[in-house]
Amino acid sequence: MLSRVAERFYWMARNIERAENTARLLNAYNLLMLDLPRGVGLSWAQLVDISGSQDIFASHYRAANERNTLAFMLSERDNPGSIITCVSMARENVRTTRDIMPSEGFEQVNELLLFVRRRLASRNVHKNTYDFLARVVQHCQGITGLLAGTMSHDAAYQFVRLGRNLERADMTTRILDVGSATLIASDTELTRLENRLWTWLLRALSAHQMYRQTVRRQVSGPVAAGYLLHDVMFPRAVLHTLGEIRACLKVLPRNTRAIRAVRRAELRVREADVHAAFPEKFHALIDDIQLDLGDIHNTIHRTWFEPGPR
Repeated sequence: MLSRVAERFYWMARNIERAENTARLLNAYNLLMLDLPRGVGLSWAQLVDISGSQDIFASHYRAANERNTLAFMLSERDNPGSIITCVSMARENVRTTRDIMPSEGFEQVNELLLFVRRRLASRNVHKNTYDFLARVVQHCQGITGLLAGTMSHDAAYQFVRLGRNLERADMTTRILDVGSATLIASDTELTRLENRLWTWLLRALSAHQMYRQTVRRQVSGPVAAGYLLHDVMFPRAVLHTLGEIRACLKVLPRNTRAIRAVRRAELRVREADVHAAFPEKFHALIDDIQLDLGDIHNTIHRTWFEPGPR
């Protein structure tokens, strides 16, 4: 398989997963803003910070209010993490690999782009944001399931899995950061609100029901964060996604450096003492894990996507 084809499948999967997770993050944050009292210290500026796009946002908008932040995350073409940018890039990657991609996959990605364009062009998009974001999540999940069921699980599909799981791990850590940032920024007593805060974050990852079945304890920050980091069975937990990445790498050639990078990340996550770090040192822990994820991506890029001798 050509390296450019592998790279396009990898980025197609990352962009579909990023669009889905951006929709999840926005819905969770919007619900938190509605549910928590004003004194809790939560602001839309924190969402921009967590997305890692502060400089791009500052170059386009003066204030980090709800309207500007939603516009930036939904429809800003200069934002590589906006839903319209992610879906557009995914469609372009699919278009250039149509000879390998199942035709149903191309059709589904194309329909998603048409849906997003149509809804973002509507004047009522901000009045029906929750419905729009829920539909984006639904479309993205449909594409993921369709590829799993119709695409040969050969090397090309392994790059789809690599992109999806690496992006999923990255966004799980960012959503976890919402909770820790809220607790650190708040000037109010959050004992009575912590359960509500982390319940919404678990729901953002469709993890609330599985958490209750697995953990069987009241929702709290350290326990919920530990579950989303350490659980090896839940598909959006960081340790599970790292295991999926390692399984993909094992069937690809020249995988030694990439597997080594994944094992370093797995070791950090396994050894993380969430209760000791929470909440003041939890942000630093998440930063370290995100650096490990970045190292995995860079190793994948150097090994399989860069031209020239390896």
